[in-house]
Amino acid sequence: MIQDIFSQFHLDQKETGAFLELVKLGASPVSVWAKHAGINRSSMYVIMDRLMSAGLVTIFAHRGIMHAQAVAVSTLPSLLEAKQKDIEEAKRTVSAKLPELLALEKTNAIVPKIQFFEGKHRVEAMYEEVLKERSFTAFFHPGRVKATMPEYFHKIPQAIKANGGRAKELLVRCREALEYKRLYASTRHAISILPEGVTFSSDTIITKQKIYLVGYGKDTIVGTEIWNSELSQTQSVLFDLLWDTYGR
Repeated sequence: MIQDIFSQFHLDQKETGAFLELVKLGASPVSVWAKHAGINRSSMYVIMDRLMSAGLVTIFAHRGIMHAQAVAVSTLPSLLEAKQKDIEEAKRTVSAKLPELLALEKTNAIVPKIQFFEGKHRVEAMYEEVLKERSFTAFFHPGRVKATMPEYFHKIPQAIKANGGRAKELLVRCREALEYKRLYASTRHAISILPEGVTFSSDTIITKQKIYLVGYGKDTIVGTEIWNSELSQTQSVLFDLLWDTYGR
């Protein structure tokens, strides 16, 4: 889609449409451009500023009237390449300055750092963070995971084994739970299946510093990462109490 191109310039559909209209018109008074684009003049000036900031539009005065002109579309690849170079340079600068930035970062044990993930791809990004953990405990529903994100049904326990990690998991009873336990239970990966009727509405993964929550809706999946060692410790205690009852 053509919008995918212009999203690289952080333009929405209205801004993209205005730019393409100016491409068709050629250099034009702002009032003419606004009329052809079907946008009122006050809004057009806001859009024009956005397009100028993106390097896609220039302005000039002709006979006392402000005109706008779109850049030649043939220059778009080089503009995108320049943006990519800027991003890479910014990343190098951040990496070089990261120790300084981390030293400035204030931490407060009472206030948790929270990050939200919405949609399958974003929750996948959260799960990739889980894969880096060397140990965790978890409540989860293998049936929901296998239906919604099947690759992580296998990827997380395989990572535990490959990394020499440790895990304890309490599973909601279902056909997939029996399969998961048969495939992955070991001395380093303890797995117990809860009794029939014992369930929960979201999956919870608990580490030393973080809690990861995953909720499954009818049409979407959402995740939450809570970074707070005190809250993690509380959840770990609750997990251990349940493990003492159901772990076997």
